[in-house]
Amino acid sequence: MAYYGKRRRNQRKQTNPLKYALRLLKYRVRFESELRNRLKSKGFSDEEIENTIATLKKQGYIDDEKAAYLFAVDEMRLKLFGPKIVKMKLRSLGVDEETSERAIERALSEIDFPEELKRLKVRFKSRQEMKDYLYKRGFEISHIEEILDQIDGGER
Repeated sequence: MAYYGKRRRNQRKQTNPLKYALRLLKYRVRFESELRNRLKSKGFSDEEIENTIATLKKQGYIDDEKAAYLFAVDEMRLKLFGPKIVKMKLRSLGVDEETSERAIERALSEIDFPEELKRLKVRFKSRQEMKDYLYKRGFEISHIEEILDQIDGGER
């Protein structure tokens, strides 16, 4: 019995790298290296990939600075990850050291961690337990002390 229906989504052959890249960007902001890898995995030539990336950059669809900043803010504010973990995640996504540093610094300047962490305080039995939690989430010890002092007014 032959099947003459439409092709399934995953069986569709992409012939236009720009259309494919725009489809990926429709769902979320992506890093240049991430798009480059996705295009390569779909079998597009190096020339097609370079042309597509250049076009997307020219049109403002690819901006690693902006993407890194948005990623850092989301990871820090929503998931309460510290700078060390965010930096590791950015590195794994192919973001260079300098761009990730700037993004993290900018995000740190805009996020009020004591305010964000006040709601978590009730989950912990002691200050040490909260310190351990924050350290595991990628915060530096000095930053943890500063945050905890602001949360509980210096009480130990």
